[in-house]
Amino acid sequence: MHLILSSLCLFLNAGKSSGVCVSQGGRFPPFKSEGSVPKKGPKDLTLCRIFRKKTCCDVTHTHPALMSVRKLATTGEASAECLHLWELLECSICDPRVGTQPGPPLICASLCERIYEACSNAYFSMDVKTQVCG
Repeated sequence: MHLILSSLCLFLNAGKSSGVCVSQGGRFPPFKSEGSVPKKGPKDLTLCRIFRKKTCCDVTHTHPALMSVRKLATTGEASAECLHLWELLECSICDPRVGTQPGPPLICASLCERIYEACSNAYFSMDVKTQVCG
């Protein structure tokens, strides 16, 4: 997973990184570590454990991602590749490089295309209130 994650294509928002946790807004809950440097994540991360050594995330960020992946696995009839790529996408918010930039991560078109190809046969729906796909 680390090899694929290192090739995960994310464009960080324009501007210089502050080096401290900056809440992303939108559907993402604020970081409890707002204003602090990314540090070792809590042991109770339910997903995105690859970032446990350094992240702004806590369980309030990883649990909704876990639910999204679990929902896609159980009712979305997604392939293993789709689930893997969807997990990487959901976990991008916990990447310490992203967590120190304002706004949500911007995803490269090539990654979007890979996810679309892998997940084109899966069933998705969106919760209108939370804007979470599942």
